[in-house]
Amino acid sequence: MKTIDISPEEMQRYIARYDELTPNKARTAGNIPPEAREMMTARETKTVIAYEGAKDTPWGDGPIPGPPSFAVVIAECEPGNGPGLHVHQNTTETFTCIRGRFRIEWGDEGQYATELNLFDTISVPPGVMRRFHNISDESGLLHVTLQGGEQGLRDVEYPASMVDELESRFGAEVVQELEDVGYSFRAGLD
Repeated sequence: MKTIDISPEEMQRYIARYDELTPNKARTAGNIPPEAREMMTARETKTVIAYEGAKDTPWGDGPIPGPPSFAVVIAECEPGNGPGLHVHQNTTETFTCIRGRFRIEWGDEGQYATELNLFDTISVPPGVMRRFHNISDESGLLHVTLQGGEQGLRDVEYPASMVDELESRFGAEVVQELEDVGYSFRAGLD
């Protein structure tokens, strides 16, 4: 079988340098306070690989093109940082610890948990509530792989109860802006 010969120049399209990645928070700047955004996601996320058309997702498009409904994101969390409980209805989310230690919780109330040490991996199936947070004393990094279904990666939902907390701390306008950039607060409803 014939192979493909890619020049070093062409291969540049398939290389991402961490220090050159655009933080995803730049995509949701607007009037969303950093503290509100951190309730939804890690303090800093950088997309490495994303499918064409991912621009309308919270992960945006990465510098390396990927297959449909697929993304690789690096999540950086300061000690104690991590998103609230959320669910991906059609997406498998796989976490690998690449620096620090992380607690991964799952279940409708986050009632189950495990800890990830360096290079440990957990893959959370679609439909399962989950969250992660850094339990180490240093800035931690998670390699996150999102592999979705035909609907793409726009299937992340947060519990409706998060709306009350967001509104009380930041106002209804911030909740609306979060919804405008793709966040949903319907987990557990229906």
